[in-house]
Amino acid sequence: MKFNTTAATAALMMASAFGSIRCGPVGAQELEREFIDPAGVFTQVVTVADRGVKTIYVSGQVGNGDDLAMHVETAFESVVRRLESAGASTSDVVKIRIFVKDFDPADYSIISQARLRTFSDEDSWPTSTMVGIQELFLEQFRVEIEAVAVVADPEVPGANVTIERIGSSRGFSQAVVVTANGTKTIYVSGQVGQGDGLAEQATSVMANVARRLETAGATTDDVVKLVTYISDYSPEDLRAYGAARTRVFGSEDLPASTLLGVQSLAADQFEIEVDAVAVVSDGGGGEVAREFIDPTGGFTQVVTARGSGAKTIYISGQVGRAGESVEKQADQAYANLRRRLEAAGATPADLIKLTIYMANYSSEDAAVLSAAQRNGFSDENLPATTLIGVVSLYSSTALFEIEGVAVVGGS
Repeated sequence: MKFNTTAATAALMMASAFGSIRCGPVGAQELEREFIDPAGVFTQVVTVADRGVKTIYVSGQVGNGDDLAMHVETAFESVVRRLESAGASTSDVVKIRIFVKDFDPADYSIISQARLRTFSDEDSWPTSTMVGIQELFLEQFRVEIEAVAVVADPEVPGANVTIERIGSSRGFSQAVVVTANGTKTIYVSGQVGQGDGLAEQATSVMANVARRLETAGATTDDVVKLVTYISDYSPEDLRAYGAARTRVFGSEDLPASTLLGVQSLAADQFEIEVDAVAVVSDGGGGEVAREFIDPTGGFTQVVTARGSGAKTIYISGQVGRAGESVEKQADQAYANLRRRLEAAGATPADLIKLTIYMANYSSEDAAVLSAAQRNGFSDENLPATTLIGVVSLYSSTALFEIEGVAVVGGS
């Protein structure tokens, strides 16, 4: 993304002069954060290292060119460059999400072939979610790709991470298990299902998510975050989706969640796709401590997970009051996000990744991101960020939603 305002340009010039920024130790685990290539109101790459195990968040990268093939190829090339700037490669990637503007399912092979060229070694295939969306930050962009990678620093004694990839499928894995610092973090690729209509497909999808978790040594009780993508979504769909989710996840200790109405999925027959993150103990004798903060209808606003290391905080999509202006909704959403962080023992400075979804987005709407500063978010050391224009949010009059991941050190 590129933010083209006077304030953003000034911030970018200042950030470029200083290069990457390192924060000092945080908490007893001595977390080290690195902000690589600040770019105005976000950072291209943010890393957080806990006892030598570094998780790398790459902001949504866009491409360019004369056709879709060139856009997706150059977007993947940009992801690779960002990984290299953080000392990683494609073999360290555990998760990608691919957003394609005005996606035609007939073009899926263009996306899958570029993904396979980027992740050419089967032993490096990440989890993957691909959805068709309405708009990207600027009108000329057609593809945006974000990534998560994990590496261990060989110079830190005892630093160790293992990555297990399960269910290979032409350039991606159905699940990836990352073991480090007392936990196994399980990433599940976007799952689709079978059936006539949303209700049947939602039930099938949830069952598929449960099966993927089982192959990785987890259950639905271990899920900390769900993101749901529904094509041609209408608010009436929420009942069918919610019923399927309840049948699989129950009604207590539910994951953080975000629900989006998207333009299309990988094939015309698919109406719903769901990806997930779960956290379990690494089996070394320790337990994973979880907090479910502010449960609400069908999901939890904040879920935290900690093994023997740092605490990771997963925040559901935060919204404003549907029907208000986009400016007011953005202001309310940022205020809600700050309150959710505080409830989990964190601050906006602990954020490492943000994703912003806007319904009926146009480039002029980017100005509403100034709501961050009004709600206690600093203009320094900013998280990795992806901004996506979707067809709809949970309500036909909801315009702005923001979700986040934060990390704080142990005590």
